[in-house]
Amino acid sequence: MSIVPLTKVSLVGVLEDKDEVLEATQAFGALHLIPLSDAQKELEAVPPGTGREAVEALRWLVDAPVQRLQVTDPEGFDLNEIVTQSVQNRQAIKACEDRLAKLKKRVHDVEPWGEFSFSDLEELKGNRLWFYVVPTGKLRDIDLSDKTLQIVHRDAYRAYVVLLAREEPDASAMPVPRIHVGAVSLSTLKRKLEEAAIELEGLQLRRQVLTKWRYLLARNLASARDQAARRRAGLETGDIGRVFVLQAWARENQVPEIENLAVELGVAAVFDEVSEDDKPPTLLENRPGLAAGEDLVEFYQTPGYRDWDPSVIVYISFVIFFGMIMTDAGYGLLLLAVLYLYRKRFEGSAQSRRLLRMSMWLMASVTAFGVATGSYFGLVPPEGTFLAKLKFMNLKDVDTMMKLTLTIGVVHIVLANVMRSFNEAGMAGRMQPLGWCLVALGGLATFLGQGTVFATLGPGAVILGLLTVGFFGSDRKVDSLSSGGLRVFDGLASLFRVVNIFSDVLSYMRLFALGLAAASLAETINNLSSQLNDSVPGIGLLIAIFVLVIGHAINIGLGLIAGCVHGLRLNVIEFFNWGLKDEGTPFRPFKKEETRL
Repeated sequence: MSIVPLTKVSLVGVLEDKDEVLEATQAFGALHLIPLSDAQKELEAVPPGTGREAVEALRWLVDAPVQRLQVTDPEGFDLNEIVTQSVQNRQAIKACEDRLAKLKKRVHDVEPWGEFSFSDLEELKGNRLWFYVVPTGKLRDIDLSDKTLQIVHRDAYRAYVVLLAREEPDASAMPVPRIHVGAVSLSTLKRKLEEAAIELEGLQLRRQVLTKWRYLLARNLASARDQAARRRAGLETGDIGRVFVLQAWARENQVPEIENLAVELGVAAVFDEVSEDDKPPTLLENRPGLAAGEDLVEFYQTPGYRDWDPSVIVYISFVIFFGMIMTDAGYGLLLLAVLYLYRKRFEGSAQSRRLLRMSMWLMASVTAFGVATGSYFGLVPPEGTFLAKLKFMNLKDVDTMMKLTLTIGVVHIVLANVMRSFNEAGMAGRMQPLGWCLVALGGLATFLGQGTVFATLGPGAVILGLLTVGFFGSDRKVDSLSSGGLRVFDGLASLFRVVNIFSDVLSYMRLFALGLAAASLAETINNLSSQLNDSVPGIGLLIAIFVLVIGHAINIGLGLIAGCVHGLRLNVIEFFNWGLKDEGTPFRPFKKEETRL
C-alpha cells in the first residue's frame, strides 16, 4: 500500500499546436491537469453539444415510450445538432407539461363559476366582483341586509358566491376569505388548454422521431465527452501571446515517457519536484487483489499526498466488521452462490471486477463468523454434530462479546495511531499517537485484567500515555515565558481527546449489538413460521414458508445495509479520526473514454 510519488510537469508550446498537444495528452492518459486560468464563464457559454448535455440527450431518447428503428449509417449524423435538438425537445416538453398542468388546475378552479368576463368599471358603476367559496353550512352566517351577492353554483358541500361591492369587504363580512378567480374567461382557458395539449403531442412526436439517432448518439458519446474535456482543458491552460503552458501532475516513474511525448509533439517539457507549498492530488496504488480498498477509502475521504495509504487496513477491517455484523453461515453461502451465478455481469470493467472480488470476501467473512457462532439461517446445529463442534463463539454471552468487540476497537485505533506516528515528521506528531496507544491499551488492560497483574499495570500505562500526550502537545519552541505558557496550553488542549478515544472504542460495541440483533431476528422468524405451521393445519405450511422466505429476505437486506453502513463508519469515522490528519484530492487522469456497445 502506497501513495505514488508525483512530479509537476509543464508542457510549453506554440499556441497553434495546442489542440494537437491536448489530443495527444488525452490519448497518453496519465496526467492530472492543473488549471492555470479560471474558465468558468467560457464553459458556461459553450453551446450544448457535448459532455453532460450528450448524456442527458441520450437518457432522454432511451426513456422515450415509443422508439423508432435505429439509423446505423453515420453519414448525415451531426452529433452537436442531435444533442441540441434533444435537449431543446426535453426542455420544451417539460415546460409544456408544466403549462398544461397549470391550465388544467385553472379550468378546474374556474369551471364552477361558469362562463364570464369582467365588465368595465363604468358599466358596473364602480363596483367590482368578489368571489367566495362558502361551505353550505356557513351560508346562514352571511348577513344579506347590506350585501349584493349571487350564488352562481352549488354542490353538495359548497356554494360559489359572487359579491358586488366597490371595495373588498372586511374579513368579518363573509364567513370565509375571498379567492382569486382571475380575469381569463373559462372558454379562453379551455382553448389554451387544447392548444397546449396539441403542442405537447407534437413535441412528443418530435421526440419519437429523434429516437432513431439513439444508436449513433450512444456510439459517439465517449467522443463527445472527450471533446468536452479537451475544450475545458484548452480554456484552463496558461496562454501568453503565441505561447501556451499546459501544467499537470504525473508519476515520477513516467518522466521518460513524457519526455518522449514532448519530443514527438515538438514542445518543451519542464519538470519540478513537489514543493512545500504544492498540494498534489493523491494517487493510491495497491495490488489488484486489494485495490478495492482504494474505492472504500475514496468513498469518504482521500488521504493527503503527504499522508499514508490506509486502503489495505480499511479493506481487511471492513471485511471482518461486515462478517461480524451479518454473522450467519446460511446467509453467507446463499449470497456467495448468487454472486457466483451472476459473476459474468461484473466483467465489464476493472472496478466491477474489484467489486465482485470484495463482495466474495465479504460473504466468506459472513460465512466464517456464522460457522463460529453456530448460526445457519438462524438455526443452531444439534449438539455433537460436526457443525456444532466448529462453534466457539456465543453471541448471547454478553460479557465475552463485549470484551471481544472492545478489544477489536482498541486494536483498530492503536493501529491507526501507530501508522500515523510512523508517517509523521515532527517529534510531537510522532509521540502523541504513541501516547494515545498507551492510553487505549492501558484502559483495555484495566478492563480485561481484573484480578490479575494487568489491572495494576493498566492505570499506569494510561497515566504514562496522558503524560506523553500532554508533554508533546505541540512542537512549539519555548524561548520565553509566553511561549512556555502556550506550550502548556497546547498540551492541556490535546488531552481533551481522551473523551474521544473513550467514546470511539465504545462505538465498536455496535459489532456485537448488530450481530446479536440479526441472529435474534432470524431465530424469531423461524419460531414464528414454526408456530404458524403448527397452529393452522394444511395451509399453515404455505403460510409458514411465505413468512420464512419473506422474513429472511428482509433480514438479509437489513444485514447488508447494516454491514455496509456501520462497517464503513467504523473505518471512515473512528479509524480515520485517529489515523489521518490531511484530506487530499483524488488523482484524476486526463484521458480518453471508451464506449462498449
